[in-house]
Amino acid sequence: MQLKVRQSYASDGPVKNIWLSHLNFSKQIEIFETNFEVAIVLLSGELSVFFEKEFILNRKNVFEEKASAIYIPRNTRVLLNPKSLCEVAICKTKIDKDSKFSVIYPDQIKEHIRGSLGYRRKVFDILDEDSPSVKLVLGETINFKGEWSSFPPHKHDQNSNSEVKMEEVYLFKLNPSDGFGMQRIYTEDKSLDECVVVENNDIVLIPKGYHPVCSMPGYELYYLWVLVGDSKKL
Repeated sequence: MQLKVRQSYASDGPVKNIWLSHLNFSKQIEIFETNFEVAIVLLSGELSVFFEKEFILNRKNVFEEKASAIYIPRNTRVLLNPKSLCEVAICKTKIDKDSKFSVIYPDQIKEHIRGSLGYRRKVFDILDEDSPSVKLVLGETINFKGEWSSFPPHKHDQNSNSEVKMEEVYLFKLNPSDGFGMQRIYTEDKSLDECVVVENNDIVLIPKGYHPVCSMPGYELYYLWVLVGDSKKL
């Protein structure tokens, strides 16, 4: 099963409901989807967003500043005009209802320090259960150097008191960028059990199972996580 890709297109592989694209661009682009909700997370650069009026988003990089993002409902036309070379993640999923356009600024993003020695990480919620999205749930995690995250291991395989059935996709970055991390994706019965070497800008698909991640000593590891499932409650 191919779990590591450079661009994620749902229905082309083990993940069926999440589309994730990593894009660098310096010319204006238009976003319009009739059957999808879209979240665009600014990874670096200065970006002008036009929907009814102009919004300006800035970010130095994913390790030094919190995210800026926009949420775009279906049937909504938005123009993205980069003021510099911009790097974004475009996340989308199919929906069947209307929602509300939203701009998410860094001071609106909830930050948590989770774990303890050996598995400490910073977690940033961008679209959570209280956001205007219909299905999309997403955020960012930064592992402390040489430490684990998604730990203790957890999964999103079934609807129960302790979990909600969801698919998940990660986009990784390393600081410095020549590093690597490791992710193990496995089920209890080991019908799926793969270890993936993750490098800068890799995308990893998580259709099911536990999915802990570790970073190299001396390297920060970042990932954007995108989930879609039967509920937005994690």
